Amino acid sequence: MVHSLTTLPTALVLIALLTLATACATQDTPEPTATPNIDPAALLAETAANVKATRSAMFSVTHETGSIFIRPFSAKITEVTGSWDADKGADFTADAYLVPNPETEPTSGTYIQMQVVITREGYYAADPLSGAWIKQSPTLSPIPVDRLAEIMAEVVAETGNPVLMGQEVVADTNAYKISGTAPASVMNWLPITAQEGQILQVEIWTGVEERMLRRLRATGPVGQFDRPDTVRSITLTDINEPVEIEPPDNFVDLTGG
Repeated sequence: MVHSLTTLPTALVLIALLTLATACATQDTPEPTATPNIDPAALLAETAANVKATRSAMFSVTHETGSIFIRPFSAKITEVTGSWDADKGADFTADAYLVPNPETEPTSGTYIQMQVVITREGYYAADPLSGAWIKQSPTLSPIPVDRLAEIMAEVVAETGNPVLMGQEVVADTNAYKISGTAPASVMNWLPITAQEGQILQVEIWTGVEERMLRRLRATGPVGQFDRPDTVRSITLTDINEPVEIEPPDNFVDLTGG
């Protein structure tokens, strides 16, 4: 009993201190800020409008799995990097592998690098083996560079069933991540003929502040030579910053001009 009497005041003091600490903690802790409700469909629409108004960018097209099979060259492209300007055109470099058939894995083939410059005046391509440049009509360009902003805007706008997945950092930019689906035909601007009825799983990252497309990932086959597990990513950087698009000084002119 003596022990109980001596410890009772101590227990009361501890209870009082705990009560005080709890009260202070409750008083000092600010109310959490409610996360605003964001409509992913409206976010995509705003992003599409901003992409359509884009005038220039650096870009990359990469394959996490799969590649783009170019039948005329029997080559598989795994990565493309370059720059684009709505008025000047585009230049890009493609990492590719010469393969005997569409079933061969890219890295089993012979590595080559394709260099291309496209302007209003011409479509310039370097021979992968000799490095010599040739000039052809811009109408032969495999990519409609004059419509790239419009095309990318359509890809964003046609993404259906959007779900906001949260926020991530992409290319040093805070971005909302949105998942959805889109018909494979949205990728027809690449040198691929989309198979009818194919649906892609799409992920889009758009800037939290500026609502601009930063990255797009498309999972699923597009063309007849695509692997079922093909995953392509398109990343944009240096958006609306000045870029240089310069054709080569020396080339063989095949335009007849």
